[in-house]
Amino acid sequence: MREEGNSPRVARVIVCLVSVGFFVASVAATSANRDGLRHLVVASAILTATLGLHLRHSARPAVRRHKPWWPWSLVAHGALTYLPYGFFQDTWVGIPGSLAAAVLLTTPVPHAWIAFAVLIGLQVPLVLAIGETTGQGLNSAVSHAVGGLALFGVVRLADLAEDLQAARAELARRAVDRERLRFARDLHDLCGYSLTAVALQCEGIQWLVRSDPQRAEEELVRTQALARHALTEVRAVSAGYRVLSLEREARTTAALLESLGVTVDVELAEAALPGSVDETLAIVVREGVTNALRHSKARHCAIRLTVDKGPSHGAWAHLEVTNDGVAPGEAGQEHAGPPEPQGLGGSGLRNLRERVAELGGRLSAGADGTGGFRIAVALPCTGHDTPGGVSTVPATPATMPDRSSGRQ
Repeated sequence: MREEGNSPRVARVIVCLVSVGFFVASVAATSANRDGLRHLVVASAILTATLGLHLRHSARPAVRRHKPWWPWSLVAHGALTYLPYGFFQDTWVGIPGSLAAAVLLTTPVPHAWIAFAVLIGLQVPLVLAIGETTGQGLNSAVSHAVGGLALFGVVRLADLAEDLQAARAELARRAVDRERLRFARDLHDLCGYSLTAVALQCEGIQWLVRSDPQRAEEELVRTQALARHALTEVRAVSAGYRVLSLEREARTTAALLESLGVTVDVELAEAALPGSVDETLAIVVREGVTNALRHSKARHCAIRLTVDKGPSHGAWAHLEVTNDGVAPGEAGQEHAGPPEPQGLGGSGLRNLRERVAELGGRLSAGADGTGGFRIAVALPCTGHDTPGGVSTVPATPATMPDRSSGRQ
């Protein structure tokens, strides 16, 4: 991983080494073609300036395409490439293809490749103008084309190495963000229910402490069990391990609601559901019940699961969680439109929508028009067993204190 992080730096070092290599070869060739220290010093100075411009044009894309300086640097680069022919004649050997490479690196496509072809073709008449043969002109054109493509190629590889590292960093950042979102969503979906139940149990115990101390003690034991269960779920979320079952969740919530004086009907189709579907539906049940406990005065709740198999659309699981406790002023709000009824907006409904959407399903929530609240979810479960029957679990009210009045 550390080597991958150093790849862009290594690529830039290679760009510099290749450029310096062309520079050294050009200095050596020029000094071999023209005797005299003065000529060598002048040629070396011009080649050094050309190397500096080439390295400038080989910098990162954000730098080399920063206007307004780069068009003028191309003009200077061209002058240092072609004007020395008037002094050195046939003995001048510039850095082959450096100007052509700079044009490819700084000019938008397709103009860059057109200019590249023009510069390469220009070498033939230029060499003929200083008295050389056509063969030498073609050799110069090929030399500039190969040199230009080589210099352009190593710079583009360095660019790609930097782009790859940036993409990896972005993917890592997004993965961290997704994990944070998953943790927050799981913490809300899995632990909100248990903590709400603990709060409601404590509220009931508060009324029982003076009127029925023995009953209060019994309920306190149950509350402690709920608190331990909430702690277990927090640990499961932090460890990234959690398993929810719709059937188990339906019966657990039914028992809780019964203890709070709410009549519960549970009807679950006997069908094998995919694990992700089963878990998502369990979370829907948990959120729906948590919502009913927090934001309504429900006295009856129903949890119903059906699975149907169409001729062309495969099997779909349909879950409905309803209660009769819509608060005053909430009637007529349908399909979970803002503002959300019963306080199911914010992270609660958003989390449910995200989970259902990930599985290609549909969710609606809102007042049912008869004084109740309804959450309906449809999830595809193609390729799994269709229902073989329905198990019905009726429930009767328990004798816990009434949550709205505090009396038995």
